[in-house]
Amino acid sequence: MAALERLGGAKRFEELTGTTASGVPGEFSVRRSVEHLHDAYAKQDECWIIPIGADHPLLTIRFEARDSYPSRQGEPSHMAVQYPVGLFAQVSRKGADLFFRCPSRGATEDGNVEDTPYVKGEMFIHHTVGGDAARDPMVILNSVSRAVAEAAGCASQAGLPAQVPDISSGDG
Repeated sequence: MAALERLGGAKRFEELTGTTASGVPGEFSVRRSVEHLHDAYAKQDECWIIPIGADHPLLTIRFEARDSYPSRQGEPSHMAVQYPVGLFAQVSRKGADLFFRCPSRGATEDGNVEDTPYVKGEMFIHHTVGGDAARDPMVILNSVSRAVAEAAGCASQAGLPAQVPDISSGDG
């Protein structure tokens, strides 16, 4: 919670309520996120974190099934910081991505069943007022990703540590 408090400059937060334009419940649920990993992007569960009294979110987080992940080899993209978390983890000015091993099976929009070996957690940072912009987003995304991996039954193979280690590379 400390990383969230630093980024948001607040001690209390709320989440979206009601339903989205796509009919998805506004309140985030780890279980629902796991159940909808294979859904179309607009139908996936999304976590909106809003400082109490603010009129816009601090950040949003969502998860999706993936059949591949980026390589850690080479230089990270400009202004990005990579972490040795999961299979690939990176923070940039606009957010963070974290890919981890988590086999899943689900129906696609066209009714086909697909097996995917990975999950991508992504965070969009809408604004911040403080904190460590290179580390705090990864601390938050890793924490939520650990809960998703636990609910999906893949925590033992996800490679998501209890504490985010130091930066592995980058120029950010």
